Amino acid sequence: MTQPTPTLVSSVLDHPLRQIVDNSSAVIYIKDLEGRYCLVNPAFERFFKLQAEQVLGRSDHELFASEVADRLRANDLSVISLRHSVEFEEQLLLQNRSWTYLSSKFPLFDERRQVIAVCGISTDISERKRVEEALRHVALGVAAASSEEVFEALVHYLARSLRADFAFVSRMSDPGSRQLSTLALYYAGKLRGNVSYPIAGTPCQDVFGKAFHLVESGLGQRYAADESLRVFNLDSYAGYPLFASDGRPLGLIAVGHSGPLPARNQVESILRIFSVRAAAELQRLDAEASYRAIFEASEDAIFVHDLDSGALVDVNPRACQAYGYSYSEMLQRNIDVFSAGSSPYTGEDAASWLRRARNEGPQRFEWRRRNRDGSLHWDEVFLKRATIGGIDRILAFTREITQRKEAESALRASEQQYRTIVGSALDCIIGMDAQGRITTFNPAAEQCFGYRRDEVRGQPLAELLIPQRTRAAHQQGFQRYLQTGEGPYLGRRVEVRAQRASGEEFPAELAISVVESPEGPHFIGFVRDITERQEAEQQRERLEQQLRQAQRMEAIGHLTGGIAHDFNNLLTSMLGYTVMAEELAENQDDERLCRYLARVQQSAEKARDLIQQMLTFSRGSRGQPQPVRLSKLIGDFLQLLQSTLPASVEIVTELTADLPPVLVDPVQLEQVLMNLCINARDAMGSVGRLRIALQRCRVEQGVCASCQQCFAGDYLRLSVEDSGPGIAEELQGRIFEPFFSTKAQGQGSGMGLSMAHGIVHEYSGHIHLRSEVGKGSRFEVLIPLLDEDLSQAQPVKPAARAENVWPRLRGRVAVVDDDPLVVEYMAERLAAWGLEVQVWRDAEQASVALLSTPYAWDVVILDQCMPRLTGLQLARRLLAARADWPIALYTGFSDGLDESEVLAQGVCALLHKPLDQVRLHDWLSATLAHEAD
Repeated sequence: MTQPTPTLVSSVLDHPLRQIVDNSSAVIYIKDLEGRYCLVNPAFERFFKLQAEQVLGRSDHELFASEVADRLRANDLSVISLRHSVEFEEQLLLQNRSWTYLSSKFPLFDERRQVIAVCGISTDISERKRVEEALRHVALGVAAASSEEVFEALVHYLARSLRADFAFVSRMSDPGSRQLSTLALYYAGKLRGNVSYPIAGTPCQDVFGKAFHLVESGLGQRYAADESLRVFNLDSYAGYPLFASDGRPLGLIAVGHSGPLPARNQVESILRIFSVRAAAELQRLDAEASYRAIFEASEDAIFVHDLDSGALVDVNPRACQAYGYSYSEMLQRNIDVFSAGSSPYTGEDAASWLRRARNEGPQRFEWRRRNRDGSLHWDEVFLKRATIGGIDRILAFTREITQRKEAESALRASEQQYRTIVGSALDCIIGMDAQGRITTFNPAAEQCFGYRRDEVRGQPLAELLIPQRTRAAHQQGFQRYLQTGEGPYLGRRVEVRAQRASGEEFPAELAISVVESPEGPHFIGFVRDITERQEAEQQRERLEQQLRQAQRMEAIGHLTGGIAHDFNNLLTSMLGYTVMAEELAENQDDERLCRYLARVQQSAEKARDLIQQMLTFSRGSRGQPQPVRLSKLIGDFLQLLQSTLPASVEIVTELTADLPPVLVDPVQLEQVLMNLCINARDAMGSVGRLRIALQRCRVEQGVCASCQQCFAGDYLRLSVEDSGPGIAEELQGRIFEPFFSTKAQGQGSGMGLSMAHGIVHEYSGHIHLRSEVGKGSRFEVLIPLLDEDLSQAQPVKPAARAENVWPRLRGRVAVVDDDPLVVEYMAERLAAWGLEVQVWRDAEQASVALLSTPYAWDVVILDQCMPRLTGLQLARRLLAARADWPIALYTGFSDGLDESEVLAQGVCALLHKPLDQVRLHDWLSATLAHEAD
């Protein structure tokens, strides 16, 4: 035998805490790094029935079964590796009995902070685990039963908890009698009909009104006069009395078995647990039956209601006392006065309960009432239709249960704590006997595996729930346990593969416990489907990526929208002054100046188009959606595309005919397609193959390449595929950002794909990107199908533009805009058209001036984005003073503005910067002409 390290033993023996260790009721021990015991306290010797000399210097593998020793050693190594304390539940099999210990293990260090040993403190929790199992049966089975099924559930789960053949709940048949009647009787796996029997000569006479009573064997000889013991073949019996809260005996709960019952402590503990619920239910039944016939002497509040109106026609003194009103005051009060006043405890709710009692039969419920002093109380209410004095009435029996509700609230809090512990158990509970046949299959298992309990009970578990490839290993392990009592899965949780009724395999977490019975071992497996858990980590990673992408795109969208707003203000004056300068140049017949100004206007219009792309990306600009047949649109587009691409690019099309329409702006979608094709041309260096395809598809689970959101549904898929070099993976997450481009400097603005992102998502679409370096790229634009009702709508035709001529206008116009360049331009432009113009750069000052003389101005033009007061807010003020005031609102960034909503608030027109001078002149002309009329 290897001896323990002398230095370690000496240090422990000399430690001043040794007296505490020796006198502790907990099992305390120290093992060296090799797993050999260096110290054990007297509690260890008493529990394992071993002297210290037999233990010291030996390892767990020399003292316990190999499987148990392996687990203990693994726990020790975990503490050594982690270098801090860890708590374990450890199971041991001693004297043919399973023991569960809660062990707290921690490392011991030397002066150099090196781990030199492991110390353990173990506490026996076996009894607690058995009690928790009984509580689980009560929580899962009895607590879920309705009041009519409580006793049946009690005896069913009691028999299961104690593995008994016979279980019942009895109560006294009549007060003062010596006869008992069963409320529920369970025998041989089934509920039986209730019976009445005299208590004398039966084991129940030693239980009823007394205490717990156990007969371990020889039941028939001890109570020879009880014929039922021979009928049910019972040899052992245990009963527990049921008492009311006032100490009055109510009945008893008992079990019987053809063989011996479990140990006395276990039987008594479990019966005590079930007796609490049984006594509570009996007491509740007694409360219902205890309403005395003498109305005035009843201890419960009794109300008599009119059958039709529900009005009170009589109450007993207890009701007056409980509610705090006199008899006459009670009859004068409406039922609303007695209700808590909030749903579902209102007068209307009370009237509904009375109607149910009248039409459907007796009603029982809990009610929240309000007393005369305003205090709130809980009542248990029983409504019943009855004939009193030859008149049909509704009787309401109420009993205050405020204390019970408070106790139930406390109990629920306690049960919630217990459910938190039970919540760590697995969902499916599957029992198997020694022949490998399924005996237990709970509802969670039914839902998980797709079998009904009746289908699987008695069937071989391996053939139904275990995949074909692992059945042989399962059978070998099962037979090995039957022969040796050892198994690798017992006492720990493992991940396995299971099989549903459909044949589908799924990952599962499994824990197996074994319950010994006279019929042999019974195996209980706790199984949890962990498919979602395994997918959760993958989903979490995807969601984090989506969030990062959404935040980045949102920030860029706000930035581009802000830039677009400022540029549109600049372009308004630039384009406006350019047009005005062209008019002067034409009047002076200066061709060179006209040519120069035309070039300036072209450049400004290109800048306007770039800003429009930025607005499209930031969703500040909306198109004119209409039902579109993409196959026709693409067919027309190909003619333009062929003239744009060089002959060295081969164009291949695959367009499915007769596809349903989609709701898009055709011009915007052509922009998307053109940008994708131009990008493909540039990627191929103007030499290669370009494939354009259109087809209908069903997406089960897709991820958008630009917004990173998951989506699914029916779509039209427009694909643009090139034979270019492909896109590196590290760049694929950035290509939809504005101004990001892989092209050489000066060869692109970087707005093409960002504009495509904005347009496609404007119409609830998404973009797929499939690309590998050296294998080309394929962009897939997925547009949702159009509803049938919308597909019949007529396309929106763009309004015809007026000629660039400026007839003279007459009238007074007020312009409010905080931008000095825009204000200056608007003043000159409107004045050039013949209008009298007044401008303000401060919205509050303009509000005061305009409201002081509302009829002095024919038209008001307001900028939307101004400090302190927006254009729409100012318009509301002006329209409140003059409802018919012609007001136009213009904006350089329409984020948050819907044209139909703006017009619905009384604004006559919504214009966009840079201003379309033709549209502005036409609107002013029409508006001022109408004002003149």
